[in-house]
Amino acid sequence: MGAMRRLAPVALLFAVACGALPAHAQALSLAYRAGDTFKYSFHSTAKQTMVAGAITVQADIEMSAGEVFKVNSVDSSGVADLSLTLNNVVIKSTTGGISDTTGGTLKPATVRPDTAIDIRIAADGRILSIGGNQYVGSNPFLAFSGMGGGFFVTAVLPSTAVKPGDAWSNDYSQPYGDGSGSVKLTSHSKYLRDESLQGVNAAVVETTSNASVDITPGTASEVSAAGGLTGSIKGTVTADVTTWIDPNGHRVLKTHSTEINDGKITLNLSGTVIPGAGPITMKGTGTTDLARA
Repeated sequence: MGAMRRLAPVALLFAVACGALPAHAQALSLAYRAGDTFKYSFHSTAKQTMVAGAITVQADIEMSAGEVFKVNSVDSSGVADLSLTLNNVVIKSTTGGISDTTGGTLKPATVRPDTAIDIRIAADGRILSIGGNQYVGSNPFLAFSGMGGGFFVTAVLPSTAVKPGDAWSNDYSQPYGDGSGSVKLTSHSKYLRDESLQGVNAAVVETTSNASVDITPGTASEVSAAGGLTGSIKGTVTADVTTWIDPNGHRVLKTHSTEINDGKITLNLSGTVIPGAGPITMKGTGTTDLARA
């Protein structure tokens, strides 16, 4: 019996070294307190190819900025109302490839917005609305706007405690808030590992998603003001988002995402396709990086 007691610590050390002990499950969620302020650095790139008949346009855009979030309020379900202010925004744009004519380069521009953007974000990391409008991801097939990010800014966090290796899936179907149609999306997430980052034992979570887009932007009043001009957008967006979460501080430490879009835009005037105006096919890729400053 004494030999067994002496061997027990050795067996424990061997189990730890071999990773045989079960990992501790923990809740991974975002939590905010009214009045809190936190800062991030933002960087995105986008490459988009647009083809309309014999005309091909290649657009490359890079955007960087500082972000300051202030927590205005938090409801009982954990949804936080935030004010986002951007600073030191720099956009670099290169456009070319119109037939055989090479386009020019837009010199870097620094923008200093004067107003804050209202954002509602859930505890699982999903953005619910921006500026009071329901959020359905970055503007489909307009990755060249510099915002990128696919349909999730962070990985989708689980509703229960998880440990490395655990996986979960979520399906979403959202009507397009500023027009008609919808975005249908399937996501698969996994708790990959724990990793030291910024002095924190961070949980690394990855979400891959596939979105089917079929929307017509523009409210009835906007369409009327444009003389009945509308544009339907159809296609797909796939994205891969990896996020480093502080499980104790319930904050995003870092996010990296890549996306691919493939679709078309068709312009209509009072329900009739405009001759020679479409469809415009759009294929592109984008990346987004967010890091706590």
